[in-house]
Amino acid sequence: MAANPNHRQIAGPDGDSGSQNSNHIGRPTYITSGQFQGQTIRVELEELQKAERGRKYARVDRRPLDPPPAVLLRVFEVNRTDSGRQWEREIKPESIRNIGIMCTVDLFPVPESLLSSDSSSSTSQYYPRASMSTGADPRSAAPLTYFPLHPYTTQDVHAEEAAMASFHIPRRQPLVRHLNPNEVPKDVVFRLGNHLVTESSKLTPALVGEKFVEPTLVEHKGKKALVFVFGDLAIQREGSFILRYRALDIFTLSSGSNHPPILAELYGGSFKVYSTREFPGLEPSTELTRNFSNHGVRVTLRDAERKSKKRPNRGPPM
Repeated sequence: MAANPNHRQIAGPDGDSGSQNSNHIGRPTYITSGQFQGQTIRVELEELQKAERGRKYARVDRRPLDPPPAVLLRVFEVNRTDSGRQWEREIKPESIRNIGIMCTVDLFPVPESLLSSDSSSSTSQYYPRASMSTGADPRSAAPLTYFPLHPYTTQDVHAEEAAMASFHIPRRQPLVRHLNPNEVPKDVVFRLGNHLVTESSKLTPALVGEKFVEPTLVEHKGKKALVFVFGDLAIQREGSFILRYRALDIFTLSSGSNHPPILAELYGGSFKVYSTREFPGLEPSTELTRNFSNHGVRVTLRDAERKSKKRPNRGPPM
């Protein structure tokens, strides 16, 4: 599956201020400890493969998202010339120690209407919070939408000293709201078409499986590449969603920080999770998935399409 340039993110803000200024995510960072000590680096993520579908997981028979989401990791060393001009050199993936490098995911609901939109549309883009536009897209007559505050919430994106309400996974998608110009959400982190994704709509507790993965060194397009593959990730509710990927190195500290910084983040493409009754089945494994398997990544392989068996409608008892 070809990479979508609109699913590529190197920088961007998050919610309210936390222990790390979210406007710095993806920007050049001076590293004070770890394998990149003494270097200024910039980390970039690119979604190579997004999930297309999933089946709601209740208590048994967990089915991972298909195909498995996969994200490319690129690390650049940032330098300056004597005249102050900045230049970058990509660090070879095979020279990077992957131990301690992690990618984590968060889950956000999006309107189902976005699933049928062209994934290559230029409206699928990231807006820095400082310049986040809350006006309607001039290319569309549709008003801006967002999902209201979810019971699972924190005061900041790092959950520091933040009280969290008990999380109850709703069975179906909450009702989307139209934006009231007098009540603009303060925690908008991403704009997808005319829909505003807010930090407070996050549904990460509904994710089951490997939410943290290390990168694997693979051959991709004739070159070595470090790729995060989420081969065991399921969702406990129906609806349409996007994933937010965040990369960090647990052995790395940056200047002025006492904890590992978030080095890069990316908002991926949308997908749908079906009920068991409505699930359409699974497609044959993609070539990219097969390539990951050949490099030792644990993923499920299928040679043929697998249709879901429809349950017969039972008539009234005799």
